[in-house]
Amino acid sequence: MSGASNEATVKRITVQEECGGKCESCEKYYDCTLPLKAIFQKKGILSMIRENLREVKHKIIVLGGKGGVGKSMVSVNLAAALVSEGKTVCILDQVYDCPAVPMMAGVPADAKLMVGSNGLLPYEVYPGFKVMSTGLILKSTDVIIWYHDMKRNATEELLAATDYGDLDYLILDIPAGTSSETVNALKYLPDLDGGIVVTVGSKISQNVARKCIYILNKAEIPVIGVVENMGEVHCSACGRSLTPTQSGAGRKMAEDEGVHFIGSIPLSEKISQSLDDGVPIVKSDPDSEEGKEIMKIGKSVIDFCEKK
Repeated sequence: MSGASNEATVKRITVQEECGGKCESCEKYYDCTLPLKAIFQKKGILSMIRENLREVKHKIIVLGGKGGVGKSMVSVNLAAALVSEGKTVCILDQVYDCPAVPMMAGVPADAKLMVGSNGLLPYEVYPGFKVMSTGLILKSTDVIIWYHDMKRNATEELLAATDYGDLDYLILDIPAGTSSETVNALKYLPDLDGGIVVTVGSKISQNVARKCIYILNKAEIPVIGVVENMGEVHCSACGRSLTPTQSGAGRKMAEDEGVHFIGSIPLSEKISQSLDDGVPIVKSDPDSEEGKEIMKIGKSVIDFCEKK
């Protein structure tokens, strides 16, 4: 008919409908109810990972919907906070493209990944604090393009073939978003104690951070709590509260989603400098406002994991 519009609303995009029998790379893993999924969960790589991590008492995943919210900073400082509470900790850095955890944690630039009699060996930065990262393999000038299958294979290798030993906490630092690295970790570690969602104070950030809560719910992984980074600052001279950026939306999001809000880390030059120096703020300045807030977050994690 003349003048009629040919436009229509797109309801959804079909990526894959049929079952290819490959649970390890299936985009619909959490929506699947086929018997094949139950078989996958009991055999193969999952059983190898369970066996390899049998001496790891608690496993935590740190997620952030948007890039640049400080997720790796939280992971490194959380690990240091737990170590200061007498725990043994290893960070598994799953940011394969541009790993930053080794530098933040103080791993020497010339440190290399070693292999022992029981598998790959995490680098021990100081007693109780270990790091496992592709940053121990790559040079600072290396640029590698990782596709989905390569990332999945790397995750399998680091979980199943690393000698973590007797460990109190394994902390997984995941890239931004809810794509392959996140799903791989949740799929291969169904017994995670819980996840921490890191966000900044703006409402825009919440739109993405909420998806981290939703995917944890879908995977039936408890949400330990929400951490708001780059939050309110208290002036050391006059004591006034300052908000160089927006703040408060992280707490509001936690309330809306019915999860705990476990801390607001102030926007801080000290934290920025500590990351460049490779000494977490909870180690370099534990009595600072920033250090105390992160220690509070660490104690919330211990309470959640060890008193539930």
